[in-house]
Amino acid sequence: MDTTISPPAALRIAMVSKSLPSIELKALLGLLIQHVGSPVTEHKLQMISPKSFRVIVNALDNSLSRKEVTSALAVLTNQDVGSFDAPQIPKEPPIPGPKLRVAMTSNQGEMLNGHFGSSLRVLVYEVNATSYQLVDVLPVDSELKGERRTEILIGNIADCQILFTLSIGGPAAAKVTRAYIHPVKKKVAVEAKEVLTELSQVIGNEPPPWIKKALIKE
Repeated sequence: MDTTISPPAALRIAMVSKSLPSIELKALLGLLIQHVGSPVTEHKLQMISPKSFRVIVNALDNSLSRKEVTSALAVLTNQDVGSFDAPQIPKEPPIPGPKLRVAMTSNQGEMLNGHFGSSLRVLVYEVNATSYQLVDVLPVDSELKGERRTEILIGNIADCQILFTLSIGGPAAAKVTRAYIHPVKKKVAVEAKEVLTELSQVIGNEPPPWIKKALIKE
């Protein structure tokens, strides 16, 4: 059987595997080949219906929510494969006033759509009461696993006060907290601007005591 996969299709499938860490890449690839036929191309992947994709995913893990499956399908069928690339850091002066430094696990553009244990990169933003700005993009070595990965990631974001992620295991979350970084889990993938705008509004209105303390320290 021909199992040829075009490079853009391979990238999309790898990104879906990253967004659904409970599903093995090999198993996902096998079912996709059965569904679309060989060779696997970007066009064929983009033609997969939501219903068909749910059947494929549920065959591998039926505990995933509809929102998680929908988010993964968006990665698989996104017309702009370039959006998977890391975002560019703007050449702007630092935002003024008291601010927080925020880390965000990401696989695609300026999106919060990565899991702590498998994301491709970490985006770092500065956020104050009126605005936010991307200040760093930290790639993550895909070979890193387990405690070693956790240690390196925490070291890289040691100057951040908040970590936004789709999921993080209990032991890793405890280590993040001990590093004085507040982990915040989001149930579904969202654009970074949605999370950052909400945080900016919290800072500008009635921030909880721990945020007030972090702002004073900054």
